[in-house]
Amino acid sequence: GEDASLVHKGCFLSLPGSETQVYHQDGVHLNKKTHKPCYAINVFIPLVDCTMSNGPTEFCLGTHYLGYENFIKEQVYTPCVSAGTPVIFDYRLGHRGLRNYGQCVRPVVYLTYSSVASGKEFRDSVNFSRKRYHKLGDIAEKPLSREERAQKRRRQVT
Repeated sequence: GEDASLVHKGCFLSLPGSETQVYHQDGVHLNKKTHKPCYAINVFIPLVDCTMSNGPTEFCLGTHYLGYENFIKEQVYTPCVSAGTPVIFDYRLGHRGLRNYGQCVRPVVYLTYSSVASGKEFRDSVNFSRKRYHKLGDIAEKPLSREERAQKRRRQVT
């Protein structure tokens, strides 16, 4: 609706040979006594077709309800959708990425939306803590400029 706000975005990769993740929920219930409506949703958009061999995401249906958070094998659902097809789910729904038996990376764009209640939007300070992530500049070398690449080619030729 009109009160939706994009609060997190990014991309994750399921690399060839990656193991099945531990079953988890991205968000917890904000009230532990009474079940409340959804306060945030995830949108997963796979950039390649999802198959059972390339490690799709498995969901445990009903686990977003307060008191029903436990993994029950009989309640799992694994959507194998085509590239570009969004999978939308409650932030509290239990899920896990399955093992990637394939030879290719399975990239997925994720978007997290939250409703803005009373002018205040939800922020996940557990999964998206500044302490947990590094800036890309801290872990990757700065790319060479066009001029530096040209100089490097000239040195290689001589």
